[in-house]
Amino acid sequence: MFFIIILYYFVFLIIHNQCKIIISPPKHWVKHAHIPHENRYENFYFYLKQKNNELLNKHLHLISNPRHNLYHNTSWLTLDQITRIVKPDSVSIKRLYYYLWSNGINLKECRHSRDGGILVCPILLTKANKILSANYTDFRHRIKNINITRTLSFILPNYLSNHIVTISPTTIFPDLSLFHNSITSNKSKSIRQKRQDDLCSCQSYIKPCYLRNHYDIHQYHAHSSTNITLSIIGLANQYINDNDTNLFLKFIDNNNDNIKPKINILGYNNQSIPGREASLDIQYALAIARGVQVTFWSITNLNDPFSDFLFQLANMKHPPDIISISYGFSETRNDYTLFQKAIDQELQKAAARGITIVAATGDNGVGGDSVDDCQSYHINFPASSPWVTAVGGTMNCLERGAFFSSGGFSTYEVQPVYQQNVVLHYLHQYNSTLPHANLFNNVGRAVPDVSLYATRYLNIVNGLIKSTSGTSAAAPIFAAIIALLNDYQVRHGRKRLGFLNPLLYQYASDIFHDITTGYNVGCNTTGFHAGIGWDPVTGLGRPSFIRFQKVLDTINLKQHQFKSLRINKD
Repeated sequence: MFFIIILYYFVFLIIHNQCKIIISPPKHWVKHAHIPHENRYENFYFYLKQKNNELLNKHLHLISNPRHNLYHNTSWLTLDQITRIVKPDSVSIKRLYYYLWSNGINLKECRHSRDGGILVCPILLTKANKILSANYTDFRHRIKNINITRTLSFILPNYLSNHIVTISPTTIFPDLSLFHNSITSNKSKSIRQKRQDDLCSCQSYIKPCYLRNHYDIHQYHAHSSTNITLSIIGLANQYINDNDTNLFLKFIDNNNDNIKPKINILGYNNQSIPGREASLDIQYALAIARGVQVTFWSITNLNDPFSDFLFQLANMKHPPDIISISYGFSETRNDYTLFQKAIDQELQKAAARGITIVAATGDNGVGGDSVDDCQSYHINFPASSPWVTAVGGTMNCLERGAFFSSGGFSTYEVQPVYQQNVVLHYLHQYNSTLPHANLFNNVGRAVPDVSLYATRYLNIVNGLIKSTSGTSAAAPIFAAIIALLNDYQVRHGRKRLGFLNPLLYQYASDIFHDITTGYNVGCNTTGFHAGIGWDPVTGLGRPSFIRFQKVLDTINLKQHQFKSLRINKD
């Protein structure tokens, strides 16, 4: 199950020193019958251009590279350090303040993120219409019954164009879609007769016992003293229910721990309407990351959920160690969106702070937002961000790439250095079986990075057993594994893993079991095919917890040997 938020945005026209964005409503979106109330407020997010992005980029690549001394000798950046590096120029802030103040916005009601990168202001829609020359209207999605407020055009003064990345919400229409396969729905009491060997088998359905064995976690349990934190993001009115979680841990997980795991709730949670996505993610995060502090982070802003999430994250002095995201939006087919750039900017800062961000790649193969005929392949963001670890899906007991697992190449994100060698090897090794060159951008960010089981997960929603498939089932499992590895690191006096990707690619053959079969369909093609080494179907393969531990020990040992050698030379 994977929520996809398709963002549409558009052509810039320069008119009388002003920048005007004009669109028509995307497919299935229609104007709502009623007009927004004149006294209604919406939060508007102003993303400012920030300083020293290249400096931050260089520093991040050094401190996340296990072969560089800074990896061992430098901590992840604090929020205060991030602020000193990237805080927007005072001119940018003053111009934005002047723009808002001169248009009657009460600046005392606006809030800055701690590093100054985002300014959020509650603005009356009638006022927003005036200052942006917009026409905010309620829209409804005819199929999914989603209601949002958007404008079809707005005008921004040219003197702000070099100081603001984007404003949201304006012309971005989220098209929330749910990808899942509901196989069974029975009363929860029916599973009480399950034998332990059934719970640890993959023959019928996937359950925590099997995953713990399959990924070599076994009985590893985090220690409370390490204070490792894992947050599961919930969007689109997805909530969890305590009774469902307890039933799952007792009967499907068969958890014999004396201490019942506690879920922390951040944000609003309506237990009366639990959602399948949130329930699945939380239940498996608790079952795999035993002993880890797990938080359900509920984002209830349906009008602009990613901005709300990023603003909250940017203000956290003590953010979670790992964040799992089972949501995303299709990369645009026309241009690299400014909204996507703004999100990338925030994700990079989170990575520099040592936050591991894990995102599901999606469940539509190479087709992006279309499983029908299309002119080129598309992948999903934020999984396509170079600052995120993208998780694809596998299927069957003899593991192979899942046909629905999204993977391929970004049209807009540049291919990061850490993966260039393995991607080049794939392109050369399998040149004869590659899709037509016009269908993908072979120098773009390549996904997935890793893959885990993504089919036939048993979980409980509203007292009923559900069987669910999708890369969003795989993402929280990988996030839970990283949480346990963080516990292992802290127990040995080492820093948390943080931004993972350079480490994963450098030690791929030592950490992962390669998966060499499978393909991902889309655009009326069979897409890419799995092969030896990294591939756009299964990434680097499936992780082994024990092998990952050994790699971390080896990296630490090499550093001690290097230090000893330098001391002897001195």
